[in-house]
Parts: sequence; structure tokens; C-alpha cells
Amino acid sequence: MSQEKVNQEVEKLNPFFTIWMSTRKTVRYVLDYKELKYTLTLAAIAGISNSISGASEISKSFEISLWFLIIAIIVLGPLFGLISVGIGTVIYTVVGKWFGGFGTFKEMAKMMGIVMVPSIWLTPYWILSFIFVRNNLFIMKTGDFSAGSIIWFLISSLLTLIYSIWMVVIQSKAIGEVHQFSSWKGFATLIIPSIIFGIIVFIIMIIVIFSIFVPSY
Repeated sequence: MSQEKVNQEVEKLNPFFTIWMSTRKTVRYVLDYKELKYTLTLAAIAGISNSISGASEISKSFEISLWFLIIAIIVLGPLFGLISVGIGTVIYTVVGKWFGGFGTFKEMAKMMGIVMVPSIWLTPYWILSFIFVRNNLFIMKTGDFSAGSIIWFLISSLLTLIYSIWMVVIQSKAIGEVHQFSSWKGFATLIIPSIIFGIIVFIIMIIVIFSIFVPSY
């Protein structure tokens, strides 16, 4: 009877809400009770949300047809979301093994989808940003700082900062749950690939700069 009650409580979890504050519990629930296609669907939807943010940044620098951007968001967004799941799955599974983790590729793939839920929550904000950029509303320009642009800049900066920090917390806990080790090891698993990638990019940049500006004899 006691075990039955526990199962009923677990089944009431809604990952769309619980991922924020009960990350490890939510990830365990998804690993035990959800199919891989469930989290891949979430990743595809989140890919659309993230593509709206990317389209907003592109609109700042290039004049591109609105319909072209919308089609690209709908078509390429889900693809990018699934690609990010694939890349993250391989990287965090392998690196996690270095710290004694037990997670499998399938479990990590499930986790990668569920931790993208916060991106879906931010869709309204990214849509607003996209509209503002397309219509030059509330955009900070040199010598032109309106009250609206300043307020929007402060709100955007604060929201982006909070979201970025909380995503690191969520991902660290989620990786830790998949590999069955601490959230600190989860953080190390998350950050080490970024550091390695940064070093590689830095080395490549140095090589390119030297090859361009240092004369060969």
C-alpha cells in the first residue's frame, strides 16, 4: 500500500513545472516513466524557441524577409534542437564516465530533452524581442536612449542573466542524476567540454592570426 502511494505521487509530476525546482526528482521520473520520443519532441519544440532567439540576432545585422525567417525557424529549429541533443548526449555521457558516472546514452538523451523545457517557457519573451528588433522598437542606439529602450534593456539583461545561471544549475543537477553522482560533478561534466572547446578555438585563432600577420621567410 505504501509503495502504491509513492507511485501515485510520482505520477503526478509535471516536468514543465517541476524541472525548475525539483530537477533531480523530475529527471528520475522522466528516465523511469517516459519514452525517448517524449523528450525528443520537447527538444524539437525547444529548438523552434531557440531559433526565434537566433533569428532576432540575425535581424540586427541583416535585412532578411520575414517569411523566410519564419520558414527557417519552423523547418530548421526542430532539426537544430535534435542535433544539440545528439551532441550533448555523446559529450556528457563520455565526460561523465571520467568521474565514475553510470549513465547510458539513452538516459542522457532523455535528460537532454527535458532540460530544454525552460527554453520553451521563454518563447513569449523571444517572440517579443524578435518583434522589437524587426520594428526597431526599444533598441538601444548610440545617442538615442529612450525610456522604453532603457527599461527593455534592463529587463532583458536581468532575465537573460537569471535564465543563464538557472540553466547551469538545472543542467548540473540533471547530469548528476543521470550519472548518479553529485551536482558538483554534474557541473564539472557540463563545464569541462566548454573549457576544452574554448582552448581549441583560442589555439586556432592564434594560428590563424600568426599565419596572416607574421611574414614567412
